[in-house]
Amino acid sequence: MLVIVFSISVLTQLSISAPTTLFVYPSSSTVAAGRTFSIDVKISGVVDLYGWEFKLSWDPNLLDVVNITEGSFLKQGGTTFFSWKMNNTVGYILVDCTLLGSVPGVSGDGTLASVKFYAEKEGSSILHLYDTKLVNSMELPIPHTASDGSVTISKPVGGFLVLVNKLELLAPWIILALTVTFVTCSIFIVAKRRKKKDEV
Repeated sequence: MLVIVFSISVLTQLSISAPTTLFVYPSSSTVAAGRTFSIDVKISGVVDLYGWEFKLSWDPNLLDVVNITEGSFLKQGGTTFFSWKMNNTVGYILVDCTLLGSVPGVSGDGTLASVKFYAEKEGSSILHLYDTKLVNSMELPIPHTASDGSVTISKPVGGFLVLVNKLELLAPWIILALTVTFVTCSIFIVAKRRKKKDEV
């Protein structure tokens, strides 16, 4: 009898609690062309979240995704597996994450993932959040709603700042090129010294 009463109590609390929501934060952004900016995909009012997945689309003529990082929310429950696929030509990403092992899910509000964009040119784009999936620790789907975001891209603020942001995007490739150049020069110098020693 006590079990029945407890079950009814739990179900009642769940039914009157705030619905689980996935949403883009901030809901609207304004950025100058040639600049980078970031948005978060957040969750609120969730109970026992074990894994999640979402797709996010945008106007590929205006935006490019630079990087995607996992948020801190699901990590509260333990070790996670985080992965994503990006297609800047079409303009969408698929991102998913799950806890690992026999652990309970995480409840509450927080950030699932952060997405960094580069604004190509003036215009406006919807950041459409779709095909969202949430599962609990029993591998059952969690009912929820999803809310889109938007971004408005204004005129460039100045040639210098545009150059700085483009260099930021190219930084990993610049570092790689410098590393390869350094290693190649080091090998050449060592080989030259050995050749001189052999001649002596």
